[in-house]
Amino acid sequence: MKITRLDLDGIGSPRGLAERIHEIEELPLAVPLEELCAALDIVSIRRTETASFEAALITDAVKSSGDILLSINSPPLRQRFSLAHELGHFLIEAHRPREGRPMECQSGDFHMLNSRDKDRGRRIEAEANSFAAHLLMPAKRIRQFLGQHGTSLETLVSIAAQFAVSKEAMARALVEAAHDPVAVILSKNGEVMRFYRHEEFPFLSIAKGEAVIFESVSGGSLQPGVCSEEVEVEPDTWLAEREAEHVLVFTEQSLGQNDGYAMTLLQAELDEQ
Repeated sequence: MKITRLDLDGIGSPRGLAERIHEIEELPLAVPLEELCAALDIVSIRRTETASFEAALITDAVKSSGDILLSINSPPLRQRFSLAHELGHFLIEAHRPREGRPMECQSGDFHMLNSRDKDRGRRIEAEANSFAAHLLMPAKRIRQFLGQHGTSLETLVSIAAQFAVSKEAMARALVEAAHDPVAVILSKNGEVMRFYRHEEFPFLSIAKGEAVIFESVSGGSLQPGVCSEEVEVEPDTWLAEREAEHVLVFTEQSLGQNDGYAMTLLQAELDEQ
């Protein structure tokens, strides 16, 4: 690769860093992370048996070079995102180790999304996640797929495989990149775990830990890997009455996954008046 860290000098934005990398290098859909890390002064990537962290960056105070550790027990696609996340810590100027200690990241850190959080620890994890997401799943490329194939769980599954990322990571990126209001609900054994919503999508009436609405498609059971049909449902199935009043058409589609997990895609056509 021709890229060096000098090409990224002065870029403070996590998204800006990722976009600059893509401007310089014509990267394939599945970004060759280990090759990219080597070009950007990561001297080693080691997979190790550990229960104390998901991934870690070892570097000095001036970040002359870096070493990345990954938990060997994590699934391969999670390791890819973790590797991109640690590269983000290394490249983002403000992310520096304290007192020479490794920057260790736990599994929960990879769900941090608010880069404006007042807590410094949560904020820098969110920034590293933003860098990793935009490096591995550029919004421009996602929109190209959505334009060609439409917004559906089948499209999400297909592009996640082509980008070599997990379906959940792609769900977050797709929600952010989509032009239209969409949301994705992640559930396990009929209970909401997490959800991601487009900034224009109405607020959901369901919260983490609550049961998925019985009347919805998601209330049923699907075999792993099987998508339901996209169906139109009443908006107040998922939305508060006041929010539902502004929705013209509301659709839902679900994907069965292993071990009781499921993913649900919601799309809303809004009354613009």
